[in-house]
Amino acid sequence: MAEKNNSLEGRWNRLEDYLDEHKKVVTTVSIIVVLLVAGFVTFKYWYIPSQEQDAELAMSRAQNYFAADSVNKAIKGDGANLGFQDIADQYGWTPAGQLANYYLGLCYYQKKDYQQAIDNLEKFNAHDILISANAIGVEGDAEMQLNNTDKAIEYYMQAVKMSDNDYTAPMNLKKAAQAYEVKGDYTNALNLYQTIKTQYYTYAEANDIDKYIARAQAKTAK
Repeated sequence: MAEKNNSLEGRWNRLEDYLDEHKKVVTTVSIIVVLLVAGFVTFKYWYIPSQEQDAELAMSRAQNYFAADSVNKAIKGDGANLGFQDIADQYGWTPAGQLANYYLGLCYYQKKDYQQAIDNLEKFNAHDILISANAIGVEGDAEMQLNNTDKAIEYYMQAVKMSDNDYTAPMNLKKAAQAYEVKGDYTNALNLYQTIKTQYYTYAEANDIDKYIARAQAKTAK
């Protein structure tokens, strides 16, 4: 036991000697650690919330222009208030800044600038699965306008897989089926139309689905 105590005492003495010898270095490192922790706490619990509040306020004004179909003001602002573009640039790492990219995609789609719409929607990243699925569906719409049919189908099916809900899923399935028809692939189109009829028969997209099924069946029979 005495040997063990002597060993512990010796280690403690060596530690004290080391701390005395490197006192300046240890003090400097301790200060750096304290400053880093303080900076992280300030950034996370004060700076980020304040930035998010600013971004949300700016978003509400830009959304008002979007709702009023003032697309250019929604994108660029009105001189006194930020538009979606500045919000995305200045607050892109906040949830509101991310949502600004989604709205930018919708705005540019309305302006028929389909590639810019895709570029902005690609930047959008949110935890809301329904909005994310809708964003991917709009990317599919833009690709269709650019005559990129295969890419559009890929986006539509990705949107269905991401959120198999009763609103966006049958809508994107129908768009994918119509895209297959554009390609002349009536077999895949028919399969998707039938999926809508059997799995989403109580929803709006199924109201006139029989005529689409009949058309695809007629084409596959030739």
